Amino acid sequence: MDVDYKKLLSAIQEEQLKTIVSAAAFKSKSGTETLGTKRRGLYWLWTSWTNEQLETVIHDTTKVRHVPIAKLVNSRKGLQCICKQTHNKYRLVYNGIGGYRTATKAFGLRERILQEITCNDGRTGTLNISHSCEDLDDWAVSFFDFDTPANKKILSVLNSKQTYIDHATVLENLWRLEYGTPILCRH
Repeated sequence: MDVDYKKLLSAIQEEQLKTIVSAAAFKSKSGTETLGTKRRGLYWLWTSWTNEQLETVIHDTTKVRHVPIAKLVNSRKGLQCICKQTHNKYRLVYNGIGGYRTATKAFGLRERILQEITCNDGRTGTLNISHSCEDLDDWAVSFFDFDTPANKKILSVLNSKQTYIDHATVLENLWRLEYGTPILCRH
């Protein structure tokens, strides 16, 4: 069966735009109502900051895996294929994959997004936006949860023999080809 990826990406985009919430609200206890734990899917990070504000972020070089925000923004000035998606006061600056399950472990999409907001482990690839941002309402998150019934239906066009991570990786890359690469993505 041939997959119409453009149609699939459009459906994913439509669904993830319905989930946008401030990083502060997402991080709060009530944020678990927005997205439960141990889920799998794609996520996007948004900000109201300008590129000039992002260029002032001081990178902690002891945390080698953390995203060097200012360096990336500075080196990408004027590039054509940077994502230009906006929603209300926010613009999209990052996207990724979160969540997996094995027979003995589970790590979820919600937990991965929370790492992007606050993570002081230098071994984790993260934006760690709370390090450089006093007001988390300047940032927002959105997601596409592979495990909700409605989203499972959207994804049903995919080859069921492939794994979640195979699908997520392909969809993350195709999304960037369709909508532009977010300015803070390293890979």
